[in-house]
Parts: sequence; structure tokens; C-alpha cells
Amino acid sequence: MTKLTKPISRETARTVQGRPVIITIIPAGSQAEALIQLRLKGARTRYTCALSDVYRMAALWHGQKLAKAKRDARKAGIPWRTAKRVALAPTWCKP
Repeated sequence: MTKLTKPISRETARTVQGRPVIITIIPAGSQAEALIQLRLKGARTRYTCALSDVYRMAALWHGQKLAKAKRDARKAGIPWRTAKRVALAPTWCKP
């Protein structure tokens, strides 16, 4: 895997308020941490957070999503093995 040594910016296909989002990954002094910066194209306001914080929030949300799916499956009488596939499917491919 390539080490992050300089900022890398990419424009996403997703639009917010009619503008594409620009995401930048920035090394933060040491290889131990990195920053993620988001902004709308053409806007100056940047929102920055540590990569470790993003990872922690994603793990928390994933756990909450699975717990809710497990509760709902138990209430509906659906086996967890069946409900788990639906719960873990990416949100962009759900109908």
C-alpha cells in the first residue's frame, strides 16, 4: 500500500446543494494520523476531522445498525442469518 506523504484531493460524483463535494486526505505530521477535509466545489469553508474519529464514528454507526436490525428481525420472527444479509448490504444498492 502506498504511504500518504502529500495531500490528495478528489471530486466526488455526489452533489450537495447542487455542487460536487471535494474530499482531501492530508498527512498530519506523522504517519500515525491523517486528516480528512471536505468542502463544496467553489466554496471556501472546509470541514476537517481526524481519520481516527471518522473510523470510530463509522464503527459505532455500524454497530448501532446491526443492533437495530437484530431487534427488528427478532420482532418480525425472521432468522438473523437472513436479516443480516439485508442489514449489511450497502445503502446505495437498496431499493
